[in-house]
Amino acid sequence: MASSSSSPPPPPPSSHHADSSSSFSGKWEYDVFLCFRGDTRHSFTSHLSAAFRDRQVNFFIDNMLNKTESIDELTSVLKRCALSVVIFSEKFPDSSWCLDEVATISQSMTKFRHRVLPVFYRVDSSDVSGDSGSYAKTIERKYGARASKFWKKTHRASKSPEDRKRWMDALKVVANIAGYTSEAIKIESELVEAIVNCVQNTLLEMSPRVKPDNLIGIDFRVDEVVELLAMDTNDFRIIELWGMGGVGKTTLAKACYQRVISTVEGIKYHFVGDINQRDAMETRMEEMITKLYSTLLSESNLTYDNLLFDERKRRLSHLRVFLVFDDVENLSQIERLLLGNHLSSTHLFAPGSRIILTTRNKMVVGNVGAKIYHVDCLSHIESLQLFQLHAFGESRPSDDLMGLSSRAVSYCQGCPLAIKVVGGALIGKSRDYWVSFLSDMRQIPTPEIRHVLMRSYNALGGKEIQSLFLDIACFFYGTNKSLVTKYSPAYHLLEVLIDKSLCTCVVERTRERIQVHALLRELAWSIVNDESIKLENPTRLNNLGDIQKLLTKKSLPSLQGGSTAQGIYLDLSKASEIDVEANVFEGMTSLRFLAIIYSGNKEGAPKIHVPYDAFTTLPDSLRWLQWQKFPSKSLPSSFTPKNLVALSLEYSPILKRCWDVELQPELANLVFLNLSHCINLVAIPDLSGSPKLEFLGLLGCKSLVELPSHVGDLNKLEVLDLRRCANLTILPPRLNSKFLKHFFLSQCPKVTRCPEIDSRELMILDLEQTPVRALPLAIYNIKEGGCLSLSGRHITCFPAISTSLDLLGLTFTLITEMNCYDDHQLGSLPRFSALELVANLQLKSLPKHLWSMVSRSLLIHYCPSIETLPEIFHPVTGFANIYIKGCLNLKSFPTSINNLKSLQLLGLDNTDIESLPPAIVELDQLTDLELPNNKRLKFLPCDIHKLAKLSYLNLSSCTKIKFLPELPPSLLTLCVSGCTLLQALPSNADKLRFKDLYFEDCPQLDPDLPQQSLYYWF
Repeated sequence: MASSSSSPPPPPPSSHHADSSSSFSGKWEYDVFLCFRGDTRHSFTSHLSAAFRDRQVNFFIDNMLNKTESIDELTSVLKRCALSVVIFSEKFPDSSWCLDEVATISQSMTKFRHRVLPVFYRVDSSDVSGDSGSYAKTIERKYGARASKFWKKTHRASKSPEDRKRWMDALKVVANIAGYTSEAIKIESELVEAIVNCVQNTLLEMSPRVKPDNLIGIDFRVDEVVELLAMDTNDFRIIELWGMGGVGKTTLAKACYQRVISTVEGIKYHFVGDINQRDAMETRMEEMITKLYSTLLSESNLTYDNLLFDERKRRLSHLRVFLVFDDVENLSQIERLLLGNHLSSTHLFAPGSRIILTTRNKMVVGNVGAKIYHVDCLSHIESLQLFQLHAFGESRPSDDLMGLSSRAVSYCQGCPLAIKVVGGALIGKSRDYWVSFLSDMRQIPTPEIRHVLMRSYNALGGKEIQSLFLDIACFFYGTNKSLVTKYSPAYHLLEVLIDKSLCTCVVERTRERIQVHALLRELAWSIVNDESIKLENPTRLNNLGDIQKLLTKKSLPSLQGGSTAQGIYLDLSKASEIDVEANVFEGMTSLRFLAIIYSGNKEGAPKIHVPYDAFTTLPDSLRWLQWQKFPSKSLPSSFTPKNLVALSLEYSPILKRCWDVELQPELANLVFLNLSHCINLVAIPDLSGSPKLEFLGLLGCKSLVELPSHVGDLNKLEVLDLRRCANLTILPPRLNSKFLKHFFLSQCPKVTRCPEIDSRELMILDLEQTPVRALPLAIYNIKEGGCLSLSGRHITCFPAISTSLDLLGLTFTLITEMNCYDDHQLGSLPRFSALELVANLQLKSLPKHLWSMVSRSLLIHYCPSIETLPEIFHPVTGFANIYIKGCLNLKSFPTSINNLKSLQLLGLDNTDIESLPPAIVELDQLTDLELPNNKRLKFLPCDIHKLAKLSYLNLSSCTKIKFLPELPPSLLTLCVSGCTLLQALPSNADKLRFKDLYFEDCPQLDPDLPQQSLYYWF
């Protein structure tokens, strides 16, 4: 409180004298309006701003407002902000603009319930509000009738008595609101933390019960799930959200996720979506698992292959996590996500961890003690609310349609997806259409949902858009939108399907993926199957038995010739061997889509066999050809791919070239070409006639020697993947595409020169493990937020990059220093979220402004010439991890380490450090302290018990440590194995509750210690 240092935290920011009849809309453009004077801009206000950014609080800072604009503009801005934070400082009353802001804020409190949180920074509330306080004296001296001539001249004129009274009245109103003062909370980081927590709690309180994204009936369901989660208990819990498809399990899981991560501190969290869909694609499942543990461990360069290292397992076991696994079909999917551990296992993560599952299968978790929450359908009232939002938008429905609305939602049986689809089908329609639409519906338990969706399908109006819906729902869900839109001219109607809630588009970084709800996918296949029976000819096939009959010419009469088949999707993972004729596709003149995949193991021989390893025909009508383990040395010479948009022949072991003829047919419409893991591929097709190509994947093509020069002229190319092309030697001199975003060239040992790159859009340039001598100029203009990984002994200078990157990695270079920026160049410092320096044997010094360059993570491994790290001159928030290993000459660590306010992990492994800086005990967020193999380390700071969140301490093989000080009560794991001189465990060892205690090879320790203390430790 402003008045007392011993008072409790203030209540939510006040809306003084608010009109009780007004209501809060919740539609803010900004969360916070930040009002302050320039004397705090580069100190306290900058720290508060950084904390707001870290906690995703969207704020409007007053330098975004032109001071020449009228105060009416300020009033408009305040209306778009949920609340104001006013920082009163010593120089605040010097500014008439600041005083006008406070007056306007005070008026806004009365007019539209604007909330305010005052902060008294190095001033008392009485200085601000008192008639004889320093603010009143400053206002009178500088703006009163006796103001100096110089002040009047520079500030245009003295203010009227009315202005001065308006200011003082406003100051009294705002200063009398409960707030925070630097006198009560003297440590600025704690003051900033208190303010941010108060603001976030207030925003939660102000959030409307019906959310802006129309989440009807969500609040009490979230409350029930959160009660089951019991986040304040220290056990391990699994909550299963079980219910029918389309009932809103994912929506509820997302709402619970947001509630927990915004209110619970000290946890690592991640939301894993679309598990069942991604499980069908092995690569995407591996990517999903890698991303999960990369987030939990804060390691941006984590790969799927190195997840199971013991070091990472230990770190995971000390992380309290909150995870959501969405759309789980079976237990094996969960076990894969948990790195092979059974769901009942509690040792993978720290006590207090929670997992939420969403599933249609109630028994997916078996008998592991999970708490099951049945996600019921919406009540009739909730259904009506949701329906009206989708059928009428913001408009008020007429009375006659209100009655029909109740009738409509009763048919949907509370299924949110069905309600949205029906509402979308009826929006803007006449009453007669409503009556006609509803009259055909019959109320039956579950089939009525299909009936409702069928009506929406029938109402699409036209074979073209209906065919588009079937294609997307059957074949293209989860596919890149930009690729799908090029598949057919009808894809200009895609937005219509999105508007009708028949599909959605999800943004994932730089791409948009098309999503189709499982209920709608099932509907699509049922429509296809019904049409096949009715017309006695199938148009789309995904049934293994039917496709086998078709390919082996043992088909039913309805499948003879397959002339009506437009799409075939075949997963051979669980199929037996199939022998087909070379002309198996002859007569399939309507086939546009052909996908033959192996969703499981992609290694090994193909399961489809063709005589002489050669097909004689493929339909010229094909637009999409995806065939993993293609069982032929080349595509048929008779195949004319004039319509082909996507060609993917991954993992084809006998494929040598796409066309084994001199005159290759043109690929004028090709957008996507993926020949990855074709280990015998010796040449790629001629792409000089493919101006639309956006993706070229050649990962793992070990026999490929040359990338033709015409690839450099592909002006639309966005992704070029040449990783692990072990014999690739010749590349185009230049890549002219101005759209190139990702260029992968790692593990190409024979490539010595990287092509120049024209793209400003470049986000990833991967040159790891190549002998490239000169870097392309494009890296100095790489796009904001990209990742750049450079490796090679020919790299001798630190790249002078001026843009902000998510990751910069330098491995096996001969760089000697990074000090390429002087003090006067601070404004142009490069910014990296993570900096990784590995095996840079000649790197001797790091820039003194390192902590201004790197914002989240620093990893330095095996850089033996580094002797010290630069001091941290100013408080830094958001910096989470430092891990230094094998830097044998590192003798000291910054004494100002306490300025890394958010540090969670500090690792110093095999260095020359003798002691830790005393200020380390001020790192109140530190959870992991890893100090193994430090042969000269003799002792720990005596106050280390003050690290209130420390759960993991590793001192293994620190051979000079004799005694340990009192350790924090939060400690769960202590490793002192190989501490050969250690004579005793800490004095408070009997009060600690160790989960793991390692003390092998400690000959000076009392051998009976484990038995004496077993009761206390375990």
